[in-house]
Amino acid sequence: MGLGIAHLLGGVARSISRREATKFYWPTLVWSFLLLILIIQVWWVDFSLSKETQWTLAGFASVLLIPSTLYFMAFLILPESTDMHKTYFENRVWFFALLIAVPVFGSPQQFLVEGHVHKDFDTLVKGLGIAVSAAAIYFDSEKAQKAFAVIGLIFIVSYVLGFFFHLPFAA
Repeated sequence: MGLGIAHLLGGVARSISRREATKFYWPTLVWSFLLLILIIQVWWVDFSLSKETQWTLAGFASVLLIPSTLYFMAFLILPESTDMHKTYFENRVWFFALLIAVPVFGSPQQFLVEGHVHKDFDTLVKGLGIAVSAAAIYFDSEKAQKAFAVIGLIFIVSYVLGFFFHLPFAA
């Protein structure tokens, strides 16, 4: 997860330092920000796994799937190109396919680590996220991609704030 964060921050810093040559594309910056939020959220959730006492190799490997996927997404959204618009559209299908994979990988992780798969509102919301990501693959117009960046911003920020924005207090 640290590699994904480092890649995102380095990519933005590289783009700013090369600002005269960089062709900025705001959906790229929105998705980079959202990916940073997702990586931090996954790190936060995975921190609770430190309480698990019974680990298997399969369970541990399943925990690595999501951070690995997020790292690949970071590389796709901010490659070492100076043309964000071009690389966004070149990598769009892969980026959103991997975004679909993130919640899909969560189910085997839950089963292998916790012994069951959650069937709750969180799972329903993740299903909606999968549908939005699939639509972002299907609709490839510039206008649609800008709309999906706004939808993604509202969706992901609302999801994280709604489900995960609390810190435990010591009693």
